[in-house]
Amino acid sequence: MKKSICFLMIMLSSIVFSQNLLFNSKFESELSQAIPNIKGTVDTQKSWIKHENGGGKGKIEIVNGKILGVSENLDAPIHGLQLIQAPLKLEAGGIYKLKFIAESEKNEKLTLKVGADGDRGYYAYWYNEIQISPTQKEYEYTFEMLAEEDEKARFEIWFTKAETPVKLTEFSLEKIGNIETERMIALVKFNNQKEYKVDQVGKNILTEENIQKIKTLKTNDELRKNVTLEEEGRYLVKLIGISQDEKYEVGLKDGESRVLDFNTDSCILKFGNKTRVDGEFYIKKLSNTKTQIENILFEKYIGKIVWEEEFNYTGLPDEKIWSYEVGGHGWGNSELQYYKKADKENVYVRDGKLVITALKKDYEGKKYTSTRLITKGKKDFLYGRIEVTAKLPSGRGTWPAIWMMPTNSQYGEWPKSGEIDIMEHVGYEEGIVHGTVHTEKYYWVKSNQKGNQIEISDATKDFHTYSLEWTPNIIKMYKDDSLYFIYENEKEGKESWPFDQKFFLIFNIAIGGAWGGQQGVDDTIFPQSLEIDKIRVYELEN
Repeated sequence: MKKSICFLMIMLSSIVFSQNLLFNSKFESELSQAIPNIKGTVDTQKSWIKHENGGGKGKIEIVNGKILGVSENLDAPIHGLQLIQAPLKLEAGGIYKLKFIAESEKNEKLTLKVGADGDRGYYAYWYNEIQISPTQKEYEYTFEMLAEEDEKARFEIWFTKAETPVKLTEFSLEKIGNIETERMIALVKFNNQKEYKVDQVGKNILTEENIQKIKTLKTNDELRKNVTLEEEGRYLVKLIGISQDEKYEVGLKDGESRVLDFNTDSCILKFGNKTRVDGEFYIKKLSNTKTQIENILFEKYIGKIVWEEEFNYTGLPDEKIWSYEVGGHGWGNSELQYYKKADKENVYVRDGKLVITALKKDYEGKKYTSTRLITKGKKDFLYGRIEVTAKLPSGRGTWPAIWMMPTNSQYGEWPKSGEIDIMEHVGYEEGIVHGTVHTEKYYWVKSNQKGNQIEISDATKDFHTYSLEWTPNIIKMYKDDSLYFIYENEKEGKESWPFDQKFFLIFNIAIGGAWGGQQGVDDTIFPQSLEIDKIRVYELEN
């Protein structure tokens, strides 16, 4: 939504201040039996619902005008046991106050979230992990709606980490004001990123017609070409066969320019921090000499290839490059598979491809087996471009991923040291591929992780290249020649940018789990494979 529309909605606010937006706030009537659909959308019928997912389990019931909640699975994902009221209408730029009364016999942890349903990626407009104390009864919080208006917002209370019963009552959620328009402009962070086509690395953007025209330029004549210029983009310009007397100026509109001659016949042009789909490259002849140039290259450039793998062997993955993470403990997501080590049934290189296969097979108390390959300590990377060409498994319950974790976790355990998900796909939403980053400030437990998704109708039938570009200032993700997600360094420290350390690659297929298993597992689909055809890694050149 355009900012002008967003701000108009602020000025035309229809919610009356000091009106409680929550129904059944004193728990005088029963819980609703409504069930969220696959997008998390639900009408709780002017009451609340109990909702368990991802292995969450526990008691949530009304007792004498209070809601009582206690968890029976403390190891479940933090959002596993919820009390939800929806829909709520939240206005862009609104300032809201939440108040309630709580009782507990000991210190207990609760999570409060006001956020979106699945149509907005379960985005958190406000999120707070709080401690309920036996010595405190009244709790009060204020938050600002820094997103577009949402008429389907949800208020959620997560009891998953409550070891003993917590009693809550007298909830009030009121709009108490509006953010000043100028401040709203500075603070708005919720946005829908859009896909756009970009030029491939190493491919000459100039056509043969462009090159022939350059060869006929006279002194002070120039060729200008419209191009897509990316944020933090780097472009190689090289004049092949230039004579000692020739001289040219090359440059990018709103970007850098250089003078090239016989002694300096190539350069890297760096673009700024703003996306320019309508960008422009130019080359101008400065010398009054006969043109001797044989060819001109103008191409997107990252740096030199430091690893190229095309799997031209047969057998288990090369142990000089790959290691295994092994186990069946759920991996923090209530996953159902056991990851085995070096079992050719689950991982094998053949016909020029690395194939990871998930099987319906009982093993060590689990009903499924799979493989989780890593390059930790063998292939670790800091800045550059990573390309993985892959074909994805299909079927309800599959959850393949191509992703990265920090080698040494220098800022602490997850999510403090970050996570980069180059590709994730859940089988119940076939053809929807996700690219995401997680940090201490933005991560999936808070439902405010930064990412985007792209539709690839044949992702499970054909090979596509999933790529990450990573500099000290920006992370970008691509599908083939489409850029669809950008995450910028906010320059606010490690909480939002822990991506200044080495990361390693992970390839795996999970089965079920908090995300992949939201609609169960279809046991008729197995075996299912993630096939990797090619890997290329470019090191960022300064």
